[in-house]
Amino acid sequence: MTKMNLDRRNFLKGGIAVGAAAAMGSMLAACAPQGSAQGSASAVDDADAASVSQVGGGYANPDGIGIPVEPNSTEDVDVVVVGSGMGGFTASMLVKEQMPDAHVVMLEKLNALGGNTNFAEGGAGFLNMTPEEARKSVQADVIQRNFVVDGSLFYAMRTQQGDCADWLFGKHQVAIKDYGSGQPLYEGGTGASAIATLTPQAEDLGVDIRMESRAFALVLSDEYTVTGIQYKDVDGNVVQLNAKAVVIASGGMNTNPELLKYYSNVDLGKVMPLGTGQDGDGHLMVEQTAHGRTGLQTIDGFFAGIGTADDPCGFNSDLNTGAGFQFSSVFVNQYGNRFYDESFNFNTGSQLFFTTIPSVILSQSQAFSIFDDSYVDRWEKGEWQNGHNGFDSATKQGEPLKVRGDLESVKDKDWFYQADTIEELGKAIAADVPSFDVDNFVATIDAYNAAANGAEDEWGKPQEFIWPLETAPFYAAKAGVNAYNTNGGIHINTHAQVVDPVGKPITGLYASGIATAGWDSQVYGGGTNQPVALWCSCMAALHIVENCLGGTVSDNWMGDVPMTDILGEDYQNANPLG
Repeated sequence: MTKMNLDRRNFLKGGIAVGAAAAMGSMLAACAPQGSAQGSASAVDDADAASVSQVGGGYANPDGIGIPVEPNSTEDVDVVVVGSGMGGFTASMLVKEQMPDAHVVMLEKLNALGGNTNFAEGGAGFLNMTPEEARKSVQADVIQRNFVVDGSLFYAMRTQQGDCADWLFGKHQVAIKDYGSGQPLYEGGTGASAIATLTPQAEDLGVDIRMESRAFALVLSDEYTVTGIQYKDVDGNVVQLNAKAVVIASGGMNTNPELLKYYSNVDLGKVMPLGTGQDGDGHLMVEQTAHGRTGLQTIDGFFAGIGTADDPCGFNSDLNTGAGFQFSSVFVNQYGNRFYDESFNFNTGSQLFFTTIPSVILSQSQAFSIFDDSYVDRWEKGEWQNGHNGFDSATKQGEPLKVRGDLESVKDKDWFYQADTIEELGKAIAADVPSFDVDNFVATIDAYNAAANGAEDEWGKPQEFIWPLETAPFYAAKAGVNAYNTNGGIHINTHAQVVDPVGKPITGLYASGIATAGWDSQVYGGGTNQPVALWCSCMAALHIVENCLGGTVSDNWMGDVPMTDILGEDYQNANPLG
């Protein structure tokens, strides 16, 4: 086979231009810029695909994401939504409600619906803000995130979030409840209840839900025009869906460390991923277009965890909760010193304790959680401050943690240390970490015990959280980050259209949720998962209806049940969770 050098534009025209059916032409024109080509069917030979692929620079890409092939079959549909979490369900259902005759396909690559929404706890910003309220809120959002986020997206979301909440919680009766965590949560504390509520409604609307169907490549006529998508079905057949619009709501790349290392600037050896199916597929597909490379991923950390990326203690382990989640936790770094201001409580100033601690831990070459047998006793008596999540913290205070069984299971782990004295514990750590100064460590713990007995604490920790370290055996565990997802990458405008580096929309392509950029900096700020997915997908659906399908959005698309009927007239917005 004769090979030729292909630049990005030639490749897009000749290799990725797997065509849409001619019957789609008139409606697609309403969604496409005037004069855009519709393309003809062709594909890249599998043997040459990797050599011309523009996606995931450096990534081995074993699954060929972002590389179109010759399909086994082709269908003409109206809209394809990739992902079945909150973003996927919202986009699919809202389009179908406004355009009942539209053929809307929702693709889910796993054999269960919901994605990481099943593990999320929060709902949304429940009320629309006035312009003045939104400006003040956005100022706080931007300051909290070090001025590197998109204030225009936050402003748009804050002024429209109530309509989206009315649609989800009022019109579609997704249940929420105030458990005392500071913000109403999904009923039962996780979004699994929301997915269970939405699934039969989506089916009744006629959303074409296809499970075990992994989307892997966009269909383009040129780098600014998306005309469909390809996916592999449960039998491995490649199906091409020619569509007028595609919504990427496929989540982050948390469970694909081989890809994430090209999009993150932290030590992934300390990042312990949670969730399922977060492989970065949507990011790589978007890179087929003029958008180009997707950006830096924020690690959405939740407290500290113990263990390593390859061998985590486990998010649901009570030992992990005790040693990593508490205000009373004690951390030292690779030199045997405490290393951060511990005067703050759960929510101090513009930052949240549970989201800043992961970045503090990642700032060090290595961190260790230090505890002794008295801590284990106290945890097992129900003395702790923070549970696995806001729901547990609010509803399970005082319940005993079951820690000793976990201790037995980790005693032989490379990341776990036990000794009869603090000095011996320090020597055990120093045998693995040459920079660890045993004398510093002993002095650090002596000073900590003095603070527990009333002396001033150098790091400002409130007295109530300074538990003495005096009861053998003494324990240390390597500390890292419980990362329940990544956030960022795909740039969008306020219609959730994917855009190129100068803001020009990619026709027919939208993105939603944590795959989108502009919401977080190095530190996860809270409230940028579920609320963003809900808002992005509402905006995408409304834009698709009027600009890609030729319809008209109803004035009361959000329904007739306002959130004030659910939460009460006196309810005021708080920081969204999830």
